[in-house]
Amino acid sequence: MKSLDINILPDTWDVRKLSEITTAKNSSISMGEIEGGSGSFPIYGASGIITTINTYASDEEYVGIIKDGAGVGRVLKCEPKSSLLGTLTYIFPSGNCDIDYLFYSLQAVHFNKFIIGSTIPHIYYRDYSMVKIPFPPIKEQREIAIVLVTIDRAISKSSSLLLLSEKRKTGLKQQLLTGRKRFKEFVKSKKSLKTKLGDLPEDWELKHISDIVHRVKKRFTPDLETPYREIGIRSHCKGIFHKEEVSGASLGNKSVFWIQPDCFVVNIVFAWEHAIAKTTEAEVGMIASHRFPMYKPKKEILDLDYLLYFFKTARGKHLLGLASPGGAGRNKTLGQSEFAKLKIPVPSLEEQKKIVAVLSEADKEIELLQQQIDVLKEQKKGLMQKLLTGEVRVKID
Repeated sequence: MKSLDINILPDTWDVRKLSEITTAKNSSISMGEIEGGSGSFPIYGASGIITTINTYASDEEYVGIIKDGAGVGRVLKCEPKSSLLGTLTYIFPSGNCDIDYLFYSLQAVHFNKFIIGSTIPHIYYRDYSMVKIPFPPIKEQREIAIVLVTIDRAISKSSSLLLLSEKRKTGLKQQLLTGRKRFKEFVKSKKSLKTKLGDLPEDWELKHISDIVHRVKKRFTPDLETPYREIGIRSHCKGIFHKEEVSGASLGNKSVFWIQPDCFVVNIVFAWEHAIAKTTEAEVGMIASHRFPMYKPKKEILDLDYLLYFFKTARGKHLLGLASPGGAGRNKTLGQSEFAKLKIPVPSLEEQKKIVAVLSEADKEIELLQQQIDVLKEQKKGLMQKLLTGEVRVKID
């Protein structure tokens, strides 16, 4: 959010320094003091409420600002009868300042310019207390806050639905990819077999990777003058990204291959960290080095999305780790022969496709909810900019 322009405010508004409308207090509570503790009153850390303790610092609502470490400058709205960890500062409204209006005004402050320290970033109230913020009459403050609180509640509701959807999908994956949950039309036997991967349906098979995929690689010699775009794969199942174009000359002696669509692809250096994905038509014409082997599922045996869903599970990640011997980080490289020897559960192709269809619907639901949250956040950002400068006015009864 860009800085609020205090030069275009309505005539009935004022401009105040934070020091004129707030008071501040630092907390001295350390993590060591609350470990294993319990009580009736919440205590806030950088991510929100972290536990409960037996005392509280304020009877009233207040704002907490992270003053040390990661997230410095982030603003939290804190409930009455609560406390802050020592890495946060208490900010209390004073005078004719509404707590919710203060909370949103502080969100619009660019705290980065007040950060000192490189190893552990830190901000002091004495520095940012001189920041000037728009200050409408108290009734208008409250009406502005009501609008923004309403959109925050919508964001919170959608975020809760997103968490539930993600939890439901995780449960579905665990059940469907282990055969604990089946579709009646595919069940030929209700018996299960004990395997190294746990109990699996008797009518499923454990198959080596080498039996269900084949390696594809289309090597070429880059033209020195031609621009090429390489792919990368993010860890934690975050998918493929496209790098900036480079000249063929800059590739040097690197072995490179044309990307083939509809393949399982893995970054062998970070396979153990879930750097896996599938190639699509969007990557056609791009290239990859030998660090990104591609595997095409064998027809009538394996569905590509089923393979990807399986390796996205905790069990799949464990297997990728087993096939990546060595120490931590870049020494844990996926071995091609070790990967080929891995065994995974393989139901019939039709059952694989049904499993994929159910999980894909869950993915679409999650994606839609995330889009709704992103839209609401953009709407809030725009509203804050206009409401906190008076560009858009609220009705006052």
